[in-house]
Amino acid sequence: MIAAVFHGVNEGLKVEEKPIPEIKRLEDVLIGVKACGLCGTDPAILEGRHPSSPPVILGHEYGGVVVDVGKDVSLVKPGDHVVVDPNIKCGRCRFCRNAKQNLCSNMRTLGIHLDGGFAEYNSAPQSAVYKVPEDMDWRDVALVEPVSCVINGVRRSGIGLGDSVAIIGAGPIGLIWAALSKEAGATKVIVSETVSARQEAARKLGADSVVDPRRTNVVEAVKAETEGGVDVAVEVVGNPLTVQQAVQMIGFGGRAVLFGTCPEESQVNLKPYDLMRHEKGILGSFAANFTFRPAIEAMYRKQVRSDILFTHQFKVQEIHKAIEVHRAGKSIKVLITP
Repeated sequence: MIAAVFHGVNEGLKVEEKPIPEIKRLEDVLIGVKACGLCGTDPAILEGRHPSSPPVILGHEYGGVVVDVGKDVSLVKPGDHVVVDPNIKCGRCRFCRNAKQNLCSNMRTLGIHLDGGFAEYNSAPQSAVYKVPEDMDWRDVALVEPVSCVINGVRRSGIGLGDSVAIIGAGPIGLIWAALSKEAGATKVIVSETVSARQEAARKLGADSVVDPRRTNVVEAVKAETEGGVDVAVEVVGNPLTVQQAVQMIGFGGRAVLFGTCPEESQVNLKPYDLMRHEKGILGSFAANFTFRPAIEAMYRKQVRSDILFTHQFKVQEIHKAIEVHRAGKSIKVLITP
């Protein structure tokens, strides 16, 4: 089979002929991959900004058709259409046993530590595989993983009917946040974004207004539109400056959600008195936590439009071109197919 294999920062990513994975464990599922989304994590791995376990086939936002199963597999059968939760949890640590699987102490991820979806076939444990409707568009299937992460964030944020929400950054994740904030009942969604194509996509996905941070003070603009600040501000860029902006733009009783990945050593300035006196909250949100089922339902019901998010599509053999398009900012999101 053809696969995109990462060999480390120095050797890079190579398109190779690899053997089709074998069913080695009783609970393994062999999947013929149909679609895999290119995530911002993938180029971060290539550049050494995100840890991985090379040599490894990248790609962690994928689904396909079951080809074969191990003897102990009972949840799916050959021919089923499935999506994969790439984060393999241990099920034994205190976080797994306390309904916080996304914080698993021993998590390993398909497409990062274990072979993933930038290939014609992939083997995944039964615990990571979810059936999807057979008439579900493969583009929608490829968005289930990032949508599951955002659903976890939306739940943690407490967005409800009548709330105002500001989202900093309209990349794929920010756009998903815009769509799902509306679905959660937000009556005003404000998006901060510099790229015109992404600004337009934000409007199509539910944003009530879009602010260009190059031309206006985002914090002041948000406060002016919401009589003092939003109920929820979401930072998806992963930049200390925009994290600080998110905290500054929440109103009394508001929450700032840190969703983007800042460099580990980053620090920001906070005003403890303001947080205490006005009951403001800051919370993090990481990956999916029992949110794959609702993500499948959300995508099947078209609550997030994959036709707007996926602007480019490439074969696995064209992975370098796909990454180039992503890095150049020419796409919103790129789809990889076998």
